[in-house]
This record gives sequence, structure tokens and C-alpha cells, in this order.
Amino acid sequence: MDIKIERLSDTHDCETCGPSWAEGARIYIDGALVLELDPHAHCYDGDNYDDEAIFRRILEHLGHTVAFVGAA
Repeated sequence: MDIKIERLSDTHDCETCGPSWAEGARIYIDGALVLELDPHAHCYDGDNYDDEAIFRRILEHLGHTVAFVGAA
């Protein structure tokens, strides 16, 4: 199985809040696009996918359950 992660990014500049950015990814498995995590930079409620979120979505797509346990 070959997994390719193509990084995506988005920026937003607000006169009130200042600049913001978001990251995302397109995930290909064996050459086929299987997930598209579109980043949306915004003052509030943007969509950002860090490495942990990207890897979690890949594992879930492959049928695995991911749960964090223990102290925060």
C-alpha cells in the first residue's frame, strides 16, 4: 500500500484580527484520491488539519478506531 500526502494551505488577512492560516491535505492511496481535507483560514471557525488530524483520518479511512486515553 502506497500512501501519498499532498499538503494544502490557505491564508486569510483580516483588518481587525490580523493574518491567519490553515493547513490541510489530499490523501492518495495507491494513486487514488481517498480523502480531501480542505483548509479554510478564517478569523473564527476555520478548518485546520495538523499532522495528528491527518494521520487520524487516514487510519480511520483504513478501518481503524483511534482513541486517546490517559492524562491530558
